[in-house]
Amino acid sequence: MIISNDSELRSLIPNVMSTVEGESSLYEKVKPYMGLVESSLSDIFIGPEMLANPQSMSEVLRNAASVYVANEAFRMAVPSLDLVLTPNGFGIVNNQNVVPASKERIERLMFSLAQLRDKAASTMVIALADIDGYAETPQGKWFSASLFLPLADHLSGLADPEKPMWDEFLRVRNLAEPLENEAADEFISPELMARLRVAPFEKGSVYAPLASRVRRIIARAIPGAPLNKRALTDLVNFIRENPDKYPEWKNSKTAELFSPPIFENDKKSSGYWF
Repeated sequence: MIISNDSELRSLIPNVMSTVEGESSLYEKVKPYMGLVESSLSDIFIGPEMLANPQSMSEVLRNAASVYVANEAFRMAVPSLDLVLTPNGFGIVNNQNVVPASKERIERLMFSLAQLRDKAASTMVIALADIDGYAETPQGKWFSASLFLPLADHLSGLADPEKPMWDEFLRVRNLAEPLENEAADEFISPELMARLRVAPFEKGSVYAPLASRVRRIIARAIPGAPLNKRALTDLVNFIRENPDKYPEWKNSKTAELFSPPIFENDKKSSGYWF
């Protein structure tokens, strides 16, 4: 649905040679994988309605979605592109003028394709965040269930550059989840944390700066260090010093932890003194 012909597919994948006469087109070879990738594109990013009507997308979003599908489908197809099924089993497509690529070169190719895919994924997330109501879709709810998105500034210092960014994003997201919940229960409150997570999907959100501060605190704990309780306490003090902001925190049970009842010297109390 996203890519409709061979020339369009080739324009999205670097360094692909032209098809020789009598050979199946690259589009035909990759088409089965494109169907699988479009399904994941729909499930993770854009939803079935947008996939069924690509013209409804912005130019930036559609271009990024096309790059995502083309490079991920080609990456999935690479291991089998030189194999054919014969009556006697699998055979290797050979040409006396072409030397088979080494395992290392194939791995570098697949990693470069994954990098293009991941850059397209980041672009899609940014474009989707500008769509009103996206945070309420199933895909938007999944992304806004964490402070971390597949963006370079969110993963800076946390992602291994030798591994695909998307895989690293999923790893970081899983590590961050219990830390985010701990910070929410003890300091930020679940209610305010929910608003901070959805801030990237709200244009001009006043919660965005606070979300960035909390994300940095969580990021410093992800390598295995404990949460910086001092830094979180400073955030709570900042929230308390701004009575016109962050009503989610002020109306939460978490706020009560920082407003203990005032002790009264009652004669009936065992701790009464004169």
